[in-house]
Amino acid sequence: MVLSCLFFVSPSHSYASETAKTWFYIDGQEQRYVGEPVKIDGEWWLPLRPVLMEAAHFNGELKDGYGYVQKIIRVLNEERHKMSLADEDTRVGSIESIENREITEEEKEHEEILSFLSSFSLDYIQNRDMIRLADVGKLGFDYYMYQDTGIIHLNSPGLMDMAGLSIGLNKEQVNGVLGAIHWNTGYGMTADYVGFYGSENEFTYRDRYGYERKENAFDVQIEITDNALSHLIVSDAGYETSKGISVGDRLNDAVRAYGNQYVRESIDGKQVIIYDVEFGSIWFIAGSDQSIERIGYWDHQLRGFGDSQQEEIEGAEEIFN
Repeated sequence: MVLSCLFFVSPSHSYASETAKTWFYIDGQEQRYVGEPVKIDGEWWLPLRPVLMEAAHFNGELKDGYGYVQKIIRVLNEERHKMSLADEDTRVGSIESIENREITEEEKEHEEILSFLSSFSLDYIQNRDMIRLADVGKLGFDYYMYQDTGIIHLNSPGLMDMAGLSIGLNKEQVNGVLGAIHWNTGYGMTADYVGFYGSENEFTYRDRYGYERKENAFDVQIEITDNALSHLIVSDAGYETSKGISVGDRLNDAVRAYGNQYVRESIDGKQVIIYDVEFGSIWFIAGSDQSIERIGYWDHQLRGFGDSQQEEIEGAEEIFN
């Protein structure tokens, strides 16, 4: 069996990176130590390893998760070594014929990996395996390059979805998903409508004077602003985020799933960690025992991205309230 593999761009080429810094984020987490994105002939290229590591959470072809990603990187290294030994005229990544002998399990997996990689444009730049930005959608990511600010965002599937809803849906769409929502006009609020769905749950907090208060929190609370879902907060363990976090999990579970770049706040006696993502922010609100009591999605960020992310947060309590 012979498998010709042409997914490598020739390692002998010239490239030009942008003079200004280009910021690279996956699910809101800046990829700081994996190498810079590079632009070649008008095409952007990203470090392959972190892209595959995140894709391993949701892409079924990366069947064994991180371990399989490590095997992929090893196969790429082996193929480069073969190419370096080949004559210049035959440098196309052609794989040795093994028709005349029985194929080992390791060789089968090697070919399987090459077959998987053949769908993508890959290159080896600045001593790193890189993937073309235009190809990351084949792994399941949504992606966008913000040219004016030099920011590249990759988002895993359903990052801002919960309870069948996502930030930005209009009121009619929200009703179509949940149905029996009790709507109130948002008197004295930025929101035009506030919706309540499900059962009521007792929720305790501390007011600005330090007194413990109790209120009833519905399973799902929704806010509509300018006919778009601007805020979603759940208080019931029956709903989970796209990364599998739900009410009742611990804050450490959220950090393991979402990463260590977050804002930590203490608001109304609650521990809150907040993740900025491309289209808003995700909030995990926990009691003193670090158990998550509520999860909120907002249509705005605290710090933003790129240069703006380095600025100090102001008004976090007003945003929460």
